[in-house]
Amino acid sequence: MRPSRSPHGLLRLRALAGAAGCLAVAAQAQGKSQTTEIEIREVLAIKGVTRGGRTPFQLDAVALARLEDPLPPAAGAELPTADGDTARWTALAANDSGEFSRDALRGGFASATVTVAEDRVMLLEATGHRHVTVNGVPRTGDAYRLGLGAAPVQLRAGPNELLFKPGRGNLAARLVAPPAPIFLEDRDRTMPDALGGHREPLPAAVVVTNATTAWQHGLAITAEVGGMRHTTALPALAPVSRRKVAIAIRVPERIDGADLELALTLRRGEKNLHASTLRLRARQPDAHHIRTFVSEIDGSVQHFGVTPAVADPDRDPAVRPGLVLSLHGAGVNGGNQAGHYRPKTWAHIVSPTNRRAFGFDWEDWGRLDALETLDVATRLYRPNPLRLYLTGHSMGGHGTWNLGAHFPDRFAAIGPSAGWRDFWSYGGAVTWDEPTPMQELFARAANASRTLLLRDNYRHTGVYVLHGDADRNVPVSQARFMRAQLAEFHSNFAYYERAGAGHWWGDQCMDWPPMFEFFANNVRAPADQQRRIQFATVNPGISAQCEWVTIEAQQRSLECSTVTANVDPAKTEVSASTTNVARLSLDLTPFAAPATASSRETEAKDKALATKLVLGSPLTLHIDDQRLEVAWPKDAKLRLRRNDDGWQPATPAPPQWKSPRRAGPFKDAFRHRMVFVVGTRGTPDENHWALAKARYDAETFWYRGNGSVDLVLDREFDPAADPDRNVILYGNATTNAAWEQVLVDAPIEMRAGLLRVGERKLKADDLAGLFVLPRRGSDVASVGVIGGTGPRGMRLTDQLPYFVSGVAYPDWLVFGREVLAHGVDGVRGAGFFGPDWSLGNGQACWQ
Repeated sequence: MRPSRSPHGLLRLRALAGAAGCLAVAAQAQGKSQTTEIEIREVLAIKGVTRGGRTPFQLDAVALARLEDPLPPAAGAELPTADGDTARWTALAANDSGEFSRDALRGGFASATVTVAEDRVMLLEATGHRHVTVNGVPRTGDAYRLGLGAAPVQLRAGPNELLFKPGRGNLAARLVAPPAPIFLEDRDRTMPDALGGHREPLPAAVVVTNATTAWQHGLAITAEVGGMRHTTALPALAPVSRRKVAIAIRVPERIDGADLELALTLRRGEKNLHASTLRLRARQPDAHHIRTFVSEIDGSVQHFGVTPAVADPDRDPAVRPGLVLSLHGAGVNGGNQAGHYRPKTWAHIVSPTNRRAFGFDWEDWGRLDALETLDVATRLYRPNPLRLYLTGHSMGGHGTWNLGAHFPDRFAAIGPSAGWRDFWSYGGAVTWDEPTPMQELFARAANASRTLLLRDNYRHTGVYVLHGDADRNVPVSQARFMRAQLAEFHSNFAYYERAGAGHWWGDQCMDWPPMFEFFANNVRAPADQQRRIQFATVNPGISAQCEWVTIEAQQRSLECSTVTANVDPAKTEVSASTTNVARLSLDLTPFAAPATASSRETEAKDKALATKLVLGSPLTLHIDDQRLEVAWPKDAKLRLRRNDDGWQPATPAPPQWKSPRRAGPFKDAFRHRMVFVVGTRGTPDENHWALAKARYDAETFWYRGNGSVDLVLDREFDPAADPDRNVILYGNATTNAAWEQVLVDAPIEMRAGLLRVGERKLKADDLAGLFVLPRRGSDVASVGVIGGTGPRGMRLTDQLPYFVSGVAYPDWLVFGREVLAHGVDGVRGAGFFGPDWSLGNGQACWQ
């Protein structure tokens, strides 16, 4: 008789007979409940049953099989491979180093069984895995082998299955006893350098592990350094979890150059729970150093490296230095990146982090991190706004191409070194030779990564392309291709191939004197001289503005939108041509002159006024073969809306509509200090899934993006607190009590047994859904929904790679188990909402 089991995989082990079954037992506690270490030396392995890459859905025969049968595998059991063949679960032993060969696990899984005498929490120290499920509960892995710490996992008395999905390199794993029920991790700390003159507390971050099965409230961390103390209250910690929390530290105002000792104490009230010490590096503000800030993405603490400009006795004190934003390559961090540059007299060097050493390839949240760092550094150093520059090496070279294309009015010049242009030429993004309508929809969702769609934006900046002709990591063909693209239209670019140079040829491949000379010779024109603008965007929510032109909304979401606009102050005329633009605004402030009684009488004689538009004067607008005579608004901002009759002057759009502040698609929900709200009104299995999935997403965002996300139960969620924060709902309208608090009249409804998209109703208990919509009562915040119509549908979302750069989803999608066998071709329906967030004015695909 088969034992009962829950749909979410509350594990019941299959009776394993014979020696083959015994090989699945990796280690046993042998009746000793306080075993301090369990090393995993044997697994059952299978290969070739998954196909991944940068794709929205990974083909996965194991996940598909476990929707019906969540039990561990038996030796010899067969599954179909992604190539249509057959694979078997077979015994695999670790090598002398305790590792399992990556080649033996490629495209597959490793299943280990661990037996303990009683329920307990242990720390799983593992590397080389993308994720692991422990008794069916998903936990984040260490795909990049960063060694950021051990995950607390809950084990039950008896046998427990650990199912590993391999990542980079060999797999290794062991379980150890936690040093305390709640403790400070000694790895993955984000610390600023101690600089002289600081009076305000400095932001920092440390990892706290909750190795208990209960929520932890009322915790605080006291930081003491140089006789200065500061206590930070911590957010609630979910059961069996780890979180990187923001703290504040006070340092002495006077720093003598010696490193400082920082003592950290984890406390609840007057009780000390755990303590740790570390060294805080001391630096002078004019030397290379590291600074920190609190991110508006999620409230986490991020850092950036700085090589400040040095004094130049010949420079006019009134002339402010410029600023060079330098983006690091894979495996590097911002602090080290800045250290590769010699100080300049004319510019500060600032290096953000991309949120991690690998991070997001300077896209998604990596792109946001670069912009946040630029804003923080601009407030701190007050550089000449016409002398901002962008450069980067390798992955940072790609970031330079990408950010330079999206934000053409931010930089006077850009300089990609050893850079690749996009994920389709380098990086393994999914592509389709003859795409179906559904494939086209998902391809469109990824347009923000397609650098070439925005190539004409480079005309606004100088471009210096640098590459070694013997580069075996990023082929020089990447640079040569972009050189050919620029040659078609660009009048201000330089190109240099270093003969015989590979991918890294010392600091000069970043701190290249001719490139910095090129930068120094490029200065952005003042705003009132920018009379012709040619601008393209694929998403106003990423990039909407170039100088005085703003694309407020698109007709078709995420297709390329373009504007070419000219202003002629002498004739009081503006001309513009557009594609795929629903709303447009023109801020003519740089060209405006105040309306006075004598202005018109003197305009012909006054050369200054002859180059200005006079507020209140008639304005002629030529746009897309239309001629409009308009009254110039008092705020000098001309707003236009396209309807069936063409372009018309318009008032500001309703804040509930799509705009640069909130435009989708789905991944855009993960910002504005998002909070993960866990549903508790469902069945025990549904509630168990919601907490496990929210915790998994939070820990994945920490691992991949150095993030820190608040988790809260729906019954404790207060919609009146922080009404402009994004909300991620886990579950559905039946299981999550916060649904009606943040969504109103939603065009998509998901509840137990039903998923409704407009008038289309799908009745089933095994469907999954993702979507993003505006948050009720907020002009900027969004709600992201992750869930399903029942436990099996919910589990289909467990491993969706929405935190992987180069992977994209539209505004909404509905899918079933077919995606595990057919990928995007298995999606039931997906689409983009219209400019008013309606289904009727959007685009959809069903299959």
